[in-house]
Amino acid sequence: MRGGASPFRRRALARAAVVGLLTSSALAAPGRGEEAPERVVVYAAASLTEVVNALGTRFEGATLQASFGSSSELARQIRDGAPADVFLSASPEWIDFLREAGKLEGEAVVFARGELVAIVPAGSGLREQGAVDAAALLSRLAAGDRVAIADAGVPAGEYARQALASLGLAEAYRSRLVGQKDVRAVLNAVEKGELQAGFVYATDARAAAVEVLFAFDPASHAPIEYLAAGVRGARGAAGARSFLGFLRGDAARGVLRAAGFALP
Repeated sequence: MRGGASPFRRRALARAAVVGLLTSSALAAPGRGEEAPERVVVYAAASLTEVVNALGTRFEGATLQASFGSSSELARQIRDGAPADVFLSASPEWIDFLREAGKLEGEAVVFARGELVAIVPAGSGLREQGAVDAAALLSRLAAGDRVAIADAGVPAGEYARQALASLGLAEAYRSRLVGQKDVRAVLNAVEKGELQAGFVYATDARAAAVEVLFAFDPASHAPIEYLAAGVRGARGAAGARSFLGFLRGDAARGVLRAAGFALP
């Protein structure tokens, strides 16, 4: 027929389109009595990147959505209203910061512990040259060589500065240190050979092509403790409580242990 489809044909096509749209919507939406899976937004220290992703595959009942960064940066974001449900910090300092700001719900729990180490790029040769402690590393660095350290306020950097001060080496290292935004930035700079050494957690060193020269004596710095806390006013409050309980269970502890963390 000239002039296109007939009115009957056009009405039939329109009805088919509506039926198709309704069918697609019914398939995409939860059925009656069903609820979409709850989402738990976790703000976690950068050094927890791999292990939090692994924990997310084991946690049941909610979907984890993780954001990573330095504990100091994340704590400030939460104070300023970022929509986190759970905060995983590499230091009690930033837990206290949020508690004083009235942003935490309930008590924080220590769920893992770490170790501070010195790293160099793979194949650097410093290990063979006898860089077995912080003093020996300093003496074996070439002129112009620099050492990566997390910025002031970032837990990994604070632990490293405490350790150097305890060893009487803070001033000697001062001109060698190059600040980085978080511990993973330290790791990345050393792995790429942009800086000749760096201070990270032992678990970070496992995530890159670097060599560990030595571990710092734990007595030279405050205990490295990872703490978890719920955020006040969290949208996913029920899921947050469930995840905090999960962190203390055997499944999560097994994941943490396998990733190289010490357990409380």
